Amino acid sequence: MASALDVLGSLLQGGMKQSSPGRLEHSMGERGVGATGGILDQILGGGSARVTPPPSQSGAKSAGGSIGDVIGSVLGNSSALKTAGLGAIAGMLLGGGSKAAKGGIGMGALALLGSLALQSFRNASGKQKEPLQLDPATKLAAGLRGPDNEQERKQVQAVAELIIKAMVNAAKADGRIDEAEMKRITGNLAKDGIDAREQELLTAEMQKPMDTDGVVRAVPNPQVAAQVYAASLLAVELDTDAEKRYLAELAGKLGLDGNVVRNLHAAVGAT
Repeated sequence: MASALDVLGSLLQGGMKQSSPGRLEHSMGERGVGATGGILDQILGGGSARVTPPPSQSGAKSAGGSIGDVIGSVLGNSSALKTAGLGAIAGMLLGGGSKAAKGGIGMGALALLGSLALQSFRNASGKQKEPLQLDPATKLAAGLRGPDNEQERKQVQAVAELIIKAMVNAAKADGRIDEAEMKRITGNLAKDGIDAREQELLTAEMQKPMDTDGVVRAVPNPQVAAQVYAASLLAVELDTDAEKRYLAELAGKLGLDGNVVRNLHAAVGAT
């Protein structure tokens, strides 16, 4: 899928389901990555300025978080992120962003999912106060640094493409993605400047049968597994037994620890 980061950013911004904007906003607040002393504070070394994202399209109350403009220093190779910071990207994801910033929104979306995954692992380990050590490969897959070369660019696009497939697969858990949902999702892509070829590729993905095993086989490591699960949480309402069974099955096949799963649910406000 070409320009998978752009599509990922658009999907998170537009929401796969009605609950998606509210969960996205929750994930940026005190129960998510915006918590004081949370994962982003540790990545940034503390001292980041508090920001308050604007109200989401769902009308939910905004949640503050210690995200701060200095997040751009971690994501230095993305000019949109470097100048805006994740706080501004929160505004774009929750309240609408410009077409010119779509690459930054995609990196911001990946960084949010990566941060949720890392924080959930740390909370599950009980070692939140220990110094955080992230190798370059982990930072790349988590969206916490930009790619330095063409090979790394392809790796980032591959992670984004996998997450998109996981979100679409999860959205089918309550039956299928109906025509109205498809039109709404592709309509959001068009408004975000995603070209017709990418829209067609996503539509084709939405029309395919569910393939959970295929998604799981493509997951390279536990870090990306948690990102895939976090994105799947953002793609379902979680108000049907079918969706709950699907997520339980997905967590099992991904090999995610129960505490990690519970932390991800808490971070995005999914019960």
